Amino acid sequence: MSMPPPEKNERLKMFRVLRMQLVTSRTILMGGDFNCTVELDGRTGSDSAGMDVTFRLLVGMTSEASLWDVIGSMGLNARNYSWSNPDGSVCSRIDFLFTFPTVKPGQSSMVAVHFPDHRTVSFEGELTGKFPTGPGTWKLNCSLLENEELVANLRVAYVEWRDMRDLFHSTGKWWEWVKDRFQSFFPDATRAAALEKKSDFRQLQSKLQHLFELELRGWDEDDILEETRKGLAERFREESRKIIFQTRTENVEKDGKCNSFFFKKLHSAHTLLVELWDSEGNLQRGKEHVMRVITDFYGELYSPKSSERSQVDSFLKGI
Repeated sequence: MSMPPPEKNERLKMFRVLRMQLVTSRTILMGGDFNCTVELDGRTGSDSAGMDVTFRLLVGMTSEASLWDVIGSMGLNARNYSWSNPDGSVCSRIDFLFTFPTVKPGQSSMVAVHFPDHRTVSFEGELTGKFPTGPGTWKLNCSLLENEELVANLRVAYVEWRDMRDLFHSTGKWWEWVKDRFQSFFPDATRAAALEKKSDFRQLQSKLQHLFELELRGWDEDDILEETRKGLAERFREESRKIIFQTRTENVEKDGKCNSFFFKKLHSAHTLLVELWDSEGNLQRGKEHVMRVITDFYGELYSPKSSERSQVDSFLKGI
């Protein structure tokens, strides 16, 4: 239900907000005191019966949403005036009930009441079609909007989608179609960007290998080789950040639970881990002995390892 303010500027603000709510494929039933009319002859006996900006906006947004005026189709009298001043010198039709043509009208009436200056509107309708069900919600990766080229392509695509508005029965149906375009635009764009990055990475690898071969043959390609190494290093940093982020995300989503083999077995209600072979080949049984084997295994696995510094430096320089 809508009760727009009587002041024109405030009413205009509300209509602009309301207009966005009408962009839907769901069945709409909107009614109330709109404080303006939708017809040039919707007011009588008043000098302010002109067509102001709120008049045009209300007519435009109901037309865009393909809404029909229930009260105007009652056929009670010429205008179905719903408001009048005490002496009856000024009458207006400012109370409306809008809905989709899919609502089949039934009984309707407009009755004068004692206290307010508005008449009471009664309407019964039957929904002839089913409520449309959408595919659900989807999330947009907002970091994609930082790509200027992608945003520029999106602007061009949206202009084309906007020009298709007149081909649809209502703005709601057009907007549902546009959402499908949005939903497919970004995955397609990200796939193309991922393929481009993958291709660049392979080119850098091939270039690095070729430069190494030239260097082994005595060619001086140090500058180009260093530039290529920096490009590959940046790619490796990006991939490592992704791996760290994904690992942290998975850890949070799993509520910090360890998913290793041993702890899965220990917490399983179906398979009990009652024995394990230790590093010396002895079979250990019982909770304390099994836990000691596990602790020793991971302690050895993650303990610092000795290495030759020269070999490590040579390896790092090579990659």
